[in-house]
Amino acid sequence: MIVDIELTRRSHDRYVARALQFPDVEVEAVSREAALAQIREALTARRRAGSEIVQITIDNGSAALQAAWPHHAGAFPDDEAYRSMLAEVERQRRELNEDAEA
Repeated sequence: MIVDIELTRRSHDRYVARALQFPDVEVEAVSREAALAQIREALTARRRAGSEIVQITIDNGSAALQAAWPHHAGAFPDDEAYRSMLAEVERQRRELNEDAEA
């Protein structure tokens, strides 16, 4: 599982790490590395206790609330800069997936 962490340096020797998906999971430590290790431990404990993140789909009942991006899909079929940007996004995703699997 990949969890986004907000890491804030409060002073030269205080770091606060907060899990964005679990806003009640927050730790404070004397170093960046210690804060990340502690938040990892806290999230692992929470997961072992049975917490998980799931996604569900609900019918919102309004076309106005539907995602706007499908309207623009395929708008740049011949744009080399757009193709380069998509290739870079795919490369970064592969790297993140490889890191997560390691």
